[in-house]
Amino acid sequence: MIKDFFEKDINRPIETVIKADDRDHIATEVTEYVITDEIAKKIRDFFQAYNDYAGANGVWISGFFGSGKSHLLKMISYVLENKQYDGYHSGELFAEKVDDDAMLKADILNATRIPSESVLFNIDQQAQITSKEDANAILAVFYKVFYDHLGYYGFQPHVAEFEMWLDSKGKYEAFKTEYEKVNGITWEVDRLEYFVVEVKDILATIFNESPDKYENILDELEDRNKQSIEDFCNRVKSYIDTKPKGFRLNFFVDEVGQYISDNTKLMLNLQTIAETLATKTKGNSWILVTSQEDMETVVGDMNKSQQNDFSRIQARFKIKIPLTSANVDEVIEKRLLHKKDTYQKQLEKAHKTNAAHLQSLLSFSEAGVQFKGFKSDKDFANKFPFAPYQFDLFQQCRIALSNHNAFQGKHASVGERSMLGVFQQVIQAIEKRDKNALVSFDLMFQGIRNELRGDIQQSLQLGERQLNDPFEIKVLKTLFLVKYFNSFKTTKRNISVLLIDDINVDLKAHEEKIEKALTVLENQSYVQRNGDIYEFLTDDEKDIEEEIKNTDIDDQAVTTLLKEILFDEIIKDNRITYLDNKQAYDFTSKINGTVLGREKELEIEIITDDFENNETYIQSQTMGSTAMKLLLSPNPTFMRDIRMYIKTAKYERQNRGNSTSPQVARILQEKSIQNVTRKKNLITLANKALAESNAFVNGSKLEASSTADGKTKVINVFQNLVAAVYPNLRMLKGVAFTEDTIKTTIHTKQDDLFAGDDATMSEAETEILSLINRRKKQSDRTSLNDVKNEFIKKPYGWYPNAVWTTIAKLYKRGKIELTQNANLLENDEVLNVLLNSSNHGNTLLEPQATFNDATVKKLKDIYKDAFDESCAFREAKDVATAFKEKIKDMSIQVNQLLASKRDYPFLSSLEPFADQLTKWSKKEYAYFLINTNDFEDALLDTKEDLLDPIKRFMNGEQRNIYDQVKKLLDGNTANFDYIQGDELEVLKTLLASNTPYKGNGVQLAKAAKDQLATKVLTLIEEEKEKATKKAEDLIADITARKEYKALEATQQQQTITGIEQRKKALKDERFIANIRQSYNQLSELHTAALNLMATYLAKPQEDGKAAEPTTKYIRRSNVHIDFDKKELHTEADVLEYIEAIKEAYLKRINENIRITL
Repeated sequence: MIKDFFEKDINRPIETVIKADDRDHIATEVTEYVITDEIAKKIRDFFQAYNDYAGANGVWISGFFGSGKSHLLKMISYVLENKQYDGYHSGELFAEKVDDDAMLKADILNATRIPSESVLFNIDQQAQITSKEDANAILAVFYKVFYDHLGYYGFQPHVAEFEMWLDSKGKYEAFKTEYEKVNGITWEVDRLEYFVVEVKDILATIFNESPDKYENILDELEDRNKQSIEDFCNRVKSYIDTKPKGFRLNFFVDEVGQYISDNTKLMLNLQTIAETLATKTKGNSWILVTSQEDMETVVGDMNKSQQNDFSRIQARFKIKIPLTSANVDEVIEKRLLHKKDTYQKQLEKAHKTNAAHLQSLLSFSEAGVQFKGFKSDKDFANKFPFAPYQFDLFQQCRIALSNHNAFQGKHASVGERSMLGVFQQVIQAIEKRDKNALVSFDLMFQGIRNELRGDIQQSLQLGERQLNDPFEIKVLKTLFLVKYFNSFKTTKRNISVLLIDDINVDLKAHEEKIEKALTVLENQSYVQRNGDIYEFLTDDEKDIEEEIKNTDIDDQAVTTLLKEILFDEIIKDNRITYLDNKQAYDFTSKINGTVLGREKELEIEIITDDFENNETYIQSQTMGSTAMKLLLSPNPTFMRDIRMYIKTAKYERQNRGNSTSPQVARILQEKSIQNVTRKKNLITLANKALAESNAFVNGSKLEASSTADGKTKVINVFQNLVAAVYPNLRMLKGVAFTEDTIKTTIHTKQDDLFAGDDATMSEAETEILSLINRRKKQSDRTSLNDVKNEFIKKPYGWYPNAVWTTIAKLYKRGKIELTQNANLLENDEVLNVLLNSSNHGNTLLEPQATFNDATVKKLKDIYKDAFDESCAFREAKDVATAFKEKIKDMSIQVNQLLASKRDYPFLSSLEPFADQLTKWSKKEYAYFLINTNDFEDALLDTKEDLLDPIKRFMNGEQRNIYDQVKKLLDGNTANFDYIQGDELEVLKTLLASNTPYKGNGVQLAKAAKDQLATKVLTLIEEEKEKATKKAEDLIADITARKEYKALEATQQQQTITGIEQRKKALKDERFIANIRQSYNQLSELHTAALNLMATYLAKPQEDGKAAEPTTKYIRRSNVHIDFDKKELHTEADVLEYIEAIKEAYLKRINENIRITL
């Protein structure tokens, strides 16, 4: 039996929960304490610091429940005090447990030699004297435990003050003796109700004084009692001073972190006490505390000022001992599971045989957290009958339950029962099993059952009463334990591992039991399944799960979700590419007979096995059909989960925001989160089912493909569907047609792309041409849309770009014509309508007309004569089209010429021809083949008689001569009036001519232009010489006069300046009239110069003003002749006129005015 395997009796009492106030089993505790490797490493720094004080007197021991922090705190208190229990000194006994670390052992022994006393207490228990709301609550507790340690009544500080006062007077023992003598009861008992005791008479007796002096001494002490950190630390120092040198008073505070929680004021209170103690006692008073969390976690979120305070706390509690649960298995192995040598060896030998089997047996699924197996044969023997995972998993489950407030009572946040206690209880439960036994995880539940809140285990208790199969209850307990540890995934495999209780278990039968139990638990809503994961349901969760299961949903909701998962999430695309031609085809989505969205020719239907699973019937339905059908592989949970997802979502939506309790609201939120996971699982399941589905196309069941991806399976089957529905796709020969292929076809010359005979036409071209001809015979018009709609359907399945490219080829071959609004379309226009879908409805296709060779040859002859080049094309349409293009080019040329008619008015004669060319250019190509007689003569005659001569004129030297003549006549022609001859008329005649390009008019004009230019230049030079000579003569006349010589040099220059400037201006003058005008004006300038000279010579008057010149000059032409006749007819008239001149001249002479001739 297992119970015989162990060194120590497994039924012996083991203190599994260490309490700070329990001092009845000190020797046993120290003896059984296990110094694990982790603890040895963590306490090394503490003992070094304790022996060599360096300013920090605070120690923070942290670790979750079960990590051994309270036990370690208690051990350190025993070690430092080093008292003797049962003949052993606790410190020395502890040091003996240290293996392989001589330095740590020496440090522990050194610490025991420092005289000290330990004040060990659980702060939560001692804090009953005050409220946590009091900022000095911790100080009040320290006062209490200090007074208690000294033997005083710490619960009432003023009573302790009273006792301390008596002690200081040496009267405390006398007081207690007298009190018992008077009252018949001890003071230690009666002080518990001090408010009814009378002490004045007793004090009067022992002090031999009047009782009145001590009338209200206790009340007065209570009123005067003022606690402060300073006072407390002074009292501790005073106590230490009464002890030997080096004595230390150390405080050991258990669960301080839980007590402080996030109250930073209490934390600062503790820090200040430690700091002041360090200062007052010079390191002779230490504070060691335990907490479930690190110091940082206890303090929580802090503002800036709190952070500054926290830095001081960290400095004070500088020594930190963080413990984990990593050493739990080592402690349990040494204290509980230590085997007798004989059984240890048997177990090691057994593992050597069964190692591989055990590793396989206890291996969890890949999902979730993973646990290591047995390290060695020895590890198996040490842990037997437990598996390695159970130590860590149970601890994590405890923590998770604690985080969800599963525990009740004073220590609800952690649970009171230690790991050691639970494991001992489990061993006791299977003590009669043999060496093949293993612990099933459900046994752990009994160890914490009494600590759990009643409400959280109601569902489990109900199951214990209602479930018939004990194994189902074991499964339920297991799922309860791991419920809140989310890292562990409760798949069937993992649950199976947790419940293995024998090395030789029949694994298949065991897993069947698991399957059966889970089905019952799920059906009765004790657990819920989300994909492969099973989860225990609490009472509230159970009720909600039942309501969810009873929620009504319709078939449409199921179909909608299946569509979302299968078509939207897995297939995703609404078009699938046919790989042979790289073209995508639309399809109708269909699930279980329900069409989703608009119907297309091709169809993909997915069928679930609960809708129809008769393969023969499904296969027959695809015969001759355009649909492919996929029958999903059977999965009993898939459709159940589909409905559960819909029910959960509907229930959560209906109850969201209702006035529910926080607990129900939390469950609803969890359900919503679980549903997200459920949908992900559904997508995974659906993808697998789709990949493994049976496919049916055209009456055949396709062979299963090797793909694991649902979308790939659909794409592969779709290839078969397209090939079956569209057999005429082969006519396209697998070519990928795009807009670029349409453009390339239209822009390629016929000879480059197509042979001249019909033998080179493809099947696709022949099919489309046949359709157009057939409809033509039936008097049906054929639009682009008509062709497309015919060939995108079965049996063709051609996509639009393939249809348009084929039409383009027929067009380029000259087999069809495209018209729009009765207008024949040419290359670029054809390309535009093919690429623009808005034109497909009104663009018509006609078979192209045919013409005999003679007609084509005649048009080619006209082409050569009209355009002075041969036509390279042979086909009638190509020749006619090329002819039309040439007409358009000629029209452009003529209109370009007409654009210059303002400068060349004779070009207006081209206007009628331009109009005719415009009309011709708008004709259909066939016009030029059929109606050559209508345009041949007009075109060729006009070209020969009008266009060609004009082009030769405009492109030759004649145009330059014409431009020169026009420029000459458009300029200033004033000089021409002084030229004798008919040259000017010759030039004007040329510009006025309507046919300057004919005859020798241009040559005559050139000669006349040259002659006219010569005459003008000669006359200009003659006129300039005459005027210049006159100017020089007049200047010579002035400078020869004596009056000129009498002038100053400046005056001389000013006198002749006017004539000199006029002479200079003659050099650049181009107009004869201006030269002659200057010639006449020189005489006036001469007269003005003589008058200016006279003015310079006149003597000034006495008043300084300029005097009038003695002599003035006047031009002969300016002398007024008093003669009233307009004409001279007779000698008498002449003599009379001479006499009038004489009289006028003499009058001026007598007035001292000289007349210049």
